Amino acid sequence: MDGALNLAVIKELFLRGSASLPGRGRVIRSRFDVVLEDDLEERDRRSECMELEAMDFTGCISAVFVNALTEFVNTFLITPNETESGDEDTRGRHGRFTEEPLIFPSLQRLCLRGAKSIPSNVLNRFVLALPSLTHLDLSATRVTPEVLATLGSSGRMHLHSLSLAKCIRLTGKSICDFLIDSPAARELKELNLYGDSTFFTPITADELSELVQHAPCFTKGQLEYLDISSTPLTPEILEVFPTQPKLRSLGLSFMPTLPLDVIAKFLRTKADKVEVLTLVSTSPDLGYGPGAGISSRQASLALHSKIIRPLSTPPFSFSLSSPTGLDGRAPTNLRVVELAAPMLSGLGAGAGTWRIIRSKGGRGWYVDTATGWCAGELKRELKEHPWRDELQRLSDANGNVASGVGWHARKMEVSIIGNSRVSAGD
Repeated sequence: MDGALNLAVIKELFLRGSASLPGRGRVIRSRFDVVLEDDLEERDRRSECMELEAMDFTGCISAVFVNALTEFVNTFLITPNETESGDEDTRGRHGRFTEEPLIFPSLQRLCLRGAKSIPSNVLNRFVLALPSLTHLDLSATRVTPEVLATLGSSGRMHLHSLSLAKCIRLTGKSICDFLIDSPAARELKELNLYGDSTFFTPITADELSELVQHAPCFTKGQLEYLDISSTPLTPEILEVFPTQPKLRSLGLSFMPTLPLDVIAKFLRTKADKVEVLTLVSTSPDLGYGPGAGISSRQASLALHSKIIRPLSTPPFSFSLSSPTGLDGRAPTNLRVVELAAPMLSGLGAGAGTWRIIRSKGGRGWYVDTATGWCAGELKRELKEHPWRDELQRLSDANGNVASGVGWHARKMEVSIIGNSRVSAGD
């Protein structure tokens, strides 16, 4: 489909709506200045169109799209004195007669995940033309340290959601500098630094320790989604990790040396609201890491004895009102654990109310089917309830489900979603 995104389509998408917002004591030129002055009908038509608030270019890598976006940036987002000559052909044929480049203040959500063919300079200019962004996904793109530095110094952007997963050109220092020093990152609620076995994050242990202790998004305790998979997380770093009272989804995959006991302690003492935890290829207790040769049965026992039971089971007490003997609140809100396929296979049919649910893309989760949100409260031991019936149906489907079924998305959504059911991705 991205082969249909030529220059005419991109112009139609972005050159619409009302005039740009005022800036620094003067009015920034109307974006209709880019329309030929004698084409009043075209100008009026575009002025009646609503400006975009969200745009998703996931996986757009075709030459047609990349060339069109490059020409759009060169024509409308670069000031005339940055071009090599002042002739009309170089500056574009659409009325660039002022010193102000276009900005698009209405667009708040942008996803470029996997758009790895966009040149870094084009990516930089395009993102900087969107000063009101709150959600930005640059996963698997050519974003460079220079782009992050420019974003960090812009002083206009205030992000709530940021994904820098598998950005092979970024350095650990550039990520830390941006998250620690940039005003744009101070209000983050969702942060994705995901890496896997094909590309581990560039962040070192010292940088990760500095990050969690000094970055405002960590120290303020406002994070609701966090994925630091493949980072060199250690028990020592978890000891200095600030409390995360609002964290609901946590990615700790591809950490083969991290013990389950350490993870359980962190969730119990510093992040007890976590509902979704990813442990793909994590922990020697589950059979990963150097010399961790254990059977699938031993791994299953370790998972249940160190994670599932201690974190999701309410304390036992004798009570006539509680026939199961379980009374009170569980130590944490944990109800979903993502695991690698071999580990899931070793769990068989599950234990108690915990069942395996697989996505259409091959990912899989170990889910407590008897736990869910009811009237704004997380309740366990649900009996006859539609939520439990639906989760059981998804488990029975064995991966034959809709593409939107899953938890802890690696793609940061550009649209608003509810609860914790999100796109599973691949």
